[in-house]
Amino acid sequence: MEALQIHYVDLGVQRVADLKGDMSIGRTEGNDLVLNHPSVSRKHARFEGRSDGFWIVDLKSTNGVKVNGNLVTESKVNSGDKISIGSVQLELTPQPSVNFSNESMFDNPSGTVIRRISDFNSEFGLDLAEAQKPVPRIPSEPGLKPVAVSREKIFQVLVQVAKALLQTDELNTLLTTVMDMIFKYLPVERGLLILFDEEGNPIPKLTKFMDGSDAHDIPISRTILKMVAEKQIAMMTSNALEDARLLGGKSIAIHGIRSAMCVPLWHRNRVIGAVQVDSGIHIGRFTEEDLDLLTALANFAAVAIERAQLSEKIELERKIRARMERYHSPAVVDEIVKGSIRGATTDEREIRSAEVSILFADISGFTTDFFSCAVESIFAYGGTLDKFIGDAVMAFFGAPIQQDDHADRAVLAGIMLQRLIGEWNDEREKIGLPVVKVRVGINSGPAVVGNVGTEKRVDYTVLGSSVNIASRLESGVAKPGQVVISQNTLERVVGSFNTEPLGEFALKGLQQKLPVFVVLGGVDRDATTSPKTLSATRA
Repeated sequence: MEALQIHYVDLGVQRVADLKGDMSIGRTEGNDLVLNHPSVSRKHARFEGRSDGFWIVDLKSTNGVKVNGNLVTESKVNSGDKISIGSVQLELTPQPSVNFSNESMFDNPSGTVIRRISDFNSEFGLDLAEAQKPVPRIPSEPGLKPVAVSREKIFQVLVQVAKALLQTDELNTLLTTVMDMIFKYLPVERGLLILFDEEGNPIPKLTKFMDGSDAHDIPISRTILKMVAEKQIAMMTSNALEDARLLGGKSIAIHGIRSAMCVPLWHRNRVIGAVQVDSGIHIGRFTEEDLDLLTALANFAAVAIERAQLSEKIELERKIRARMERYHSPAVVDEIVKGSIRGATTDEREIRSAEVSILFADISGFTTDFFSCAVESIFAYGGTLDKFIGDAVMAFFGAPIQQDDHADRAVLAGIMLQRLIGEWNDEREKIGLPVVKVRVGINSGPAVVGNVGTEKRVDYTVLGSSVNIASRLESGVAKPGQVVISQNTLERVVGSFNTEPLGEFALKGLQQKLPVFVVLGGVDRDATTSPKTLSATRA
C-alpha cells in the first residue's frame, strides 16, 4: 500500500498529515483529523485501509464527501486525488521519496567544512530561553571577529524561530514550519528533513523545493547520516558535483547537486534526525555562517520536535486506552500501552492463535450488580472482558498478554465472582429480596484471538471450539452456585484447587463425552482474593 500524505488548510494554515488506515475526520475533538469549518460535520468521514488500498467512507455527513468533484458514499482514493470534506479540500500526495546511497558528497577536503557540535556549543552556548532574550546591536568596528557578527545574526533569527516553534505541538505542522524557516533564512533550493525511528533507521518526513525548481528525489548518503548522528557534526560542501566526479558518485552527479549542507537535529547530546539542504545551481552557495545558522536552527527544531513527538505519543496512548479500557483491567492496559509485555499487541489488524482460558457466567434475571461483580472479578486476575450476552458474561485469560497461568486466573476469577455474589445475596436477604445464583463454566485450549468483525464494527474476541465448550459447560452442566471446569483446564492449572469430578457429559456439537469437574475452592492459597503469586501483568 502506497504511503500517502494529506495536504489541507485549517484556520488559514497549511497543514500536512500522514494518511493512516483507520482515520476519522470531523469538526470536533476526538477525530484523528480535525477540520475547523462549519461545513464539516462532527463525525464527517473516515479513511479505511483495505486489502486493495485506501478508501474514504462518508459517515452520513450533512454536506457529503466528494472525490475529484464526484459525490460518493465511499470510494477508493489514490495519490493525486482531491477530496472535499464539506467545503474543505484535502489533497493526497506520496510521502517524501529519498534516494539513499552510501555515496558521500562531503569527502573533498578542499571543498568541505566539518564542524563539531561540541565546538559550536562552546562558541555559541545557545538555548531556547537565551534566544528569546533581546539581542543588543553590536556596532561594526574594524577588526571585529566574524564569529561576533555571526552570533548576532543567529540570535536575531532564532528569536523569530523560537516564537514560531513554540506555537504548535502537532508534529507534521511543526516539520513544515521548520522547513519553511530554513527556506526563509537560507539560500537553499531543496531541503530534506529526516527523523530516526526507535531502531535508528532514517525515515524521510518532509521534502521541499524552491518554486520553479525541479522536484526530483533528493539523494542522501547513509554514510553521512551515520557520521552526522554518531559523531555529532555539521557538514558543508562547496561543490558536491566536483566531489562526486572524484569519487564516482553517480547519483549525486545525476541530481546535479553543487552546494550542500547536512546537520543533525540534536538536543542535549541526543540526535533524533538530520536536515540536508542543497543547491543545484550555484557553486559555493553556502558560507560557514550559513552552516552555523542551520546548525542552531536544527537545535531549536529538535527541541520542538521532541516535544511534539511526546504530545503525539501521549495522544496515541490516550486513544489506545480509550479503545482497550472496555476490555481490560487498568493494570493490563498500562502494560499494553508501554508495549513492555511479551505477547502484548495493540495492532487492531492482527489475528493470531493463542492458548487461553475462557469463562462464561450466567445469572437468572438481568441486574447491573451482577455485571459489576463479574467485571471486578475478571479484571482482578488480568482477564479480558469479551462481551455481555443477555444475562451472561464472557471473558478470557491469556490474551492480549501471554499468561502462562491463564487457567489459574480463570478459576480464581470464577471463585471470586461466586464470593462477591454471595456477599451481595447477604445484603439482599436483609431487605427481603430473594437470593440469586450464578453458573460459571471454564474451558482452556487454543483459540483465534484478535479484532474480528466487519469494516464498520470490530470486537476484540476469541473464536474456536474451545470457546464453544466453555459456553456449553456454563449453560448445560453448571448448576446455580457452581464453578465447573473441563479436564483441559484442570490439566493446565499451576496451583492446586479442591475439585470433584462430576462425570462425563455429552456436549452439543461434540461427538465424545467430556469429563467435567466442579471447583470447591483453593488449597495452597486463599482463592477468594488476588493471590500474591499472581500478578495481573505477569508474562
